[in-house]
Amino acid sequence: MKEPENEVIVTGKTKSLNVEIASTKEAELFYSSEYLFTLKAVSSDASVVSEPAEARVTTSSGPIALSIENLTYRSALMKAVPEDKDMYYQLAQIPVETYTAYDSDMEFIEGYDFGYYKKLGSSMPWIPWYGFMQEGSDKGDTEYETRMLKPNQNYLMYAYGVEFDMQNDDDPVKIVTPMIKYFFTTPEWKATSNGTFTLSVENQELVEVAEGDYIVNIKLKVTPSNASERYYIAFVENSTLKDDYTMYDFAFDAIYSEEIYGGVEDWGTAEILSSGEKVLASMDYGWGIYPGTDYKILVFGVDNKGLVTTEIASIDCTTIGDAATKNVVRAAGAIQKNFKATKAPVSVIDRM
Repeated sequence: MKEPENEVIVTGKTKSLNVEIASTKEAELFYSSEYLFTLKAVSSDASVVSEPAEARVTTSSGPIALSIENLTYRSALMKAVPEDKDMYYQLAQIPVETYTAYDSDMEFIEGYDFGYYKKLGSSMPWIPWYGFMQEGSDKGDTEYETRMLKPNQNYLMYAYGVEFDMQNDDDPVKIVTPMIKYFFTTPEWKATSNGTFTLSVENQELVEVAEGDYIVNIKLKVTPSNASERYYIAFVENSTLKDDYTMYDFAFDAIYSEEIYGGVEDWGTAEILSSGEKVLASMDYGWGIYPGTDYKILVFGVDNKGLVTTEIASIDCTTIGDAATKNVVRAAGAIQKNFKATKAPVSVIDRM
């Protein structure tokens, strides 16, 4: 059963009433899932087909029960409840295509997960990679709110039990349960508010950040249709936006990065959001804007959960000054929020 439509996982025929379903990658039954089994009688020449007999079966939760609550286009509350509260287990969430690139669960664990921890260990070779894996394992019931999902994407949440033998460098990790899999799809992003914004660039000024090096401070007037709508302003170089990376992608990444880098813990009280008609200066919000560069300025509503609520209002702006100073300013370390393809430090659960 796969709402809103059912998905056929296996078909077959038999001469007797004894039916066995073999578990294969193409017809794998998952834990904590409801299945509908049907059986039809067919005459030898296929001219007569009976009405189907049906049986609904829900599989057990297995050694680790996985579930997801409060799913949005960018976030979900992920839960794991193991039967053995003293067992170490790995828990993570990844795009489905990362998993399907491997031919088996064990190849995925050895290639992807072991590889993940070996990469971590390469920077600190005095700590064995499986030491990082043990540190990254969970025990007991776990709840985790991931915040870095993308809209309308297929994901896999997975878990499996592990044991560690720190004295055995050749075989330090033992997998002690099957790999438990929970597939889910994020919803598409949709505006939940009909608020709109009128934008105009009021002023630009060059600001010296080092001797002879400048950035641009842009003053933007924002007039919202709803005075109570709290909104965020962002500045993105036009060259950054492409067919596969839109201003909506940038907006979603910007909000996530504010939580990682900007220290925003509560969007309900975040001072980085504004409301009402305002003239806002880019430098007051940590944006270092390069001279002589084409920008798109974005404004959009954000709710208390850090979700984008409105369609994005945008205005194009070419900054004053000499574009030749751009690379000098980069080298001088001017503050700039660059959210494209975020590589923020994240929990091991978010192995994107």
